Amino acid sequence: MQDDKKKSIVFPFTSIDWEKANVLFQHKKPPTEQERSISTKELLLFLAGLGTIGLTFACPLAGAAVGKLLLDSNLYTPWKVRRTLRELERQNRVIIDYKKNGSITVKITKKGMTRALTYKLDTFSLEKPKKWDKKWRVIIFDIPIQLNKVRDVFRERLKQLGLLMIQKSVFISPYSCFDEVEFLRELYHIPDTILYILAEKVEGEERLRERFDLV
Repeated sequence: MQDDKKKSIVFPFTSIDWEKANVLFQHKKPPTEQERSISTKELLLFLAGLGTIGLTFACPLAGAAVGKLLLDSNLYTPWKVRRTLRELERQNRVIIDYKKNGSITVKITKKGMTRALTYKLDTFSLEKPKKWDKKWRVIIFDIPIQLNKVRDVFRERLKQLGLLMIQKSVFISPYSCFDEVEFLRELYHIPDTILYILAEKVEGEERLRERFDLV
């Protein structure tokens, strides 16, 4: 699918903490009146919020109830929703379990969750307060060389969040980022390799203020 061809940061993993990952997907963007179809990306992001629980339909992928149940909207064309689900099943990103009573259960797979996480993390960002609290957040990490792919991806995620690299394994930001960094280090299974520092003064502060456009 076209969504899969877009360039994104590789998401290395050995296992996924479903409970932690699901938190990212709890808010879905409502469709506009012009939207009539649903992409594999949009559907995966929704199913990722359900995780291993999945979603059960009373009838097998039929009628307008599909779009209504999935995204609380009647704006999606039912046959396009069915087509997207079947495409995800073909890609092994969802499992569709057909029950004897005629109902079906749709669950996201590990492969599907990995793709959904990549989509979601590609839009990861920090909220910038209206007024700076005059404090600096410093992130120091020492990820083992055998986890070099994870280290590289973690570094790119920090840059994506807007943190500035002041040394190869040291990043800084004037904005609160503890929750985001905590989520990333737990997600990538590197909780004991990262140090978070809250500082009132740092060397070269004038240059940093200019870099972050602070007054």
